Amino acid sequence: MGIVDGRVVALGSPGDVRRRLGGRAELLAFPGATILPGLIDPHVHLFAMAARFGSLDCGRFRRTTEVLRAVAQAASLLPPGAWVRGHGLDETALGRLPTGAELDRAAPRNPVRLRHRSRHASVLSGMALASLGTRLPGSAVRSDGLVVGRERLVGRASGAPPAAVIADGLARVSRALLRRGVTTVGDATPRSGRGWGPVREQMAAGRFHVRVSGMRAVGGRPWPAGERLWPGPVKILVEEEGTTLRPRPQTLVRIVARAAAAGDRIAVHCLGAATLAAALAAFEAVPRRLRPRWQHRLEHVAECPLPFVQQVAALGLMVVTNPVFVATRGDVYRRETDPALQPWLYRAGSFTRAGVPVAAASDAPIGACDPWAGMAAARARRTRAGARLGWRERVSADMALALVTTNAALALGRPALGRLAIGGPADLLVVDRDPVTTRAADVGDTEVLLTMVAGEIAWRA
Repeated sequence: MGIVDGRVVALGSPGDVRRRLGGRAELLAFPGATILPGLIDPHVHLFAMAARFGSLDCGRFRRTTEVLRAVAQAASLLPPGAWVRGHGLDETALGRLPTGAELDRAAPRNPVRLRHRSRHASVLSGMALASLGTRLPGSAVRSDGLVVGRERLVGRASGAPPAAVIADGLARVSRALLRRGVTTVGDATPRSGRGWGPVREQMAAGRFHVRVSGMRAVGGRPWPAGERLWPGPVKILVEEEGTTLRPRPQTLVRIVARAAAAGDRIAVHCLGAATLAAALAAFEAVPRRLRPRWQHRLEHVAECPLPFVQQVAALGLMVVTNPVFVATRGDVYRRETDPALQPWLYRAGSFTRAGVPVAAASDAPIGACDPWAGMAAARARRTRAGARLGWRERVSADMALALVTTNAALALGRPALGRLAIGGPADLLVVDRDPVTTRAADVGDTEVLLTMVAGEIAWRA
């Protein structure tokens, strides 16, 4: 492969490529290795990944008492009134979540927010709840201090981590992504153009090399697109709140219609079957001319009854799902989910057979940003305990690679990424094995030897 000015200009034998490039070309040789397009994770939360380096990692604890001790220690290092922040809280690992009252006893002088691993709920201490005043509806707060579905409001009250924490965290995230061969991500937290300032600064300083597509809020203006950072679709979040949906289905129809009429690409976040049904009804109401084939996306699609698969195909939608959760959370799903519903979880095979383009995402930091684990899970559909989960939803080795290359690039609206072709961008990696011919069980052990973005070496083993 020959590369000039960040683009692939030649493919062929070493002799043919040398003649095309001339005698002054730098030679990079990796005997026996495999060259792949740069991998793409189309749904992550970059700033949350960066912020984790400055907050308490609750995911490493196995007892609630350990969490409380860590909170007390963190609070002892802070001035009164400063927030103690934690992430990765998981009741499955802990047995139960800490309560707000326990957090008050652990940190009597500091408000505490411990974010649930799903990122859709937080446990707040009494002092933290008091800081929200009347802005938080009583129906959203459980007696134990768990607040569900109001993360944006809670986040505004607790404030952003220090700028230095985010700057350093973004640089560390970039290095971690490049080590795993990820050259492009889609950020799923809606932001304005101004909100991308920290990433632009790290890119300009040469500390952040990964390309980024950033989701926007409905009605938000797209900012000028660059080669490394460009505006993605508008994100619409649909959540179940008890027996109702937020926003209500009729409201969702209007929101989707307005976004489509404005010419926006749309990504609807839907986890449960009820949220998926509402999203499909909303797209069904959009005139066909406003929903070009494969322009709009469904995010996660954790539960999908089989009849909905053909409806997704008929509407020309893409799916960005999370097969890696079958491996990392599958044993929990098997314990807690009705067996009749388990075949619905994180489908990939059924969508592929129906002609729906499917991309695989990690939803980091909820899951580790590791596309190799995602490829293995999509092929094997096995839990950590070795049980099969949704066995009919497994995909071929070729399709597993497409989930994080060509299909993921399509999801981000940049189809030239995720492939290696003459004239295309030289985003690539060199690995010690071919993931298509490697057993699914061994794909996760792939070693990345070199990662290149736009023809520049961004990481090397």
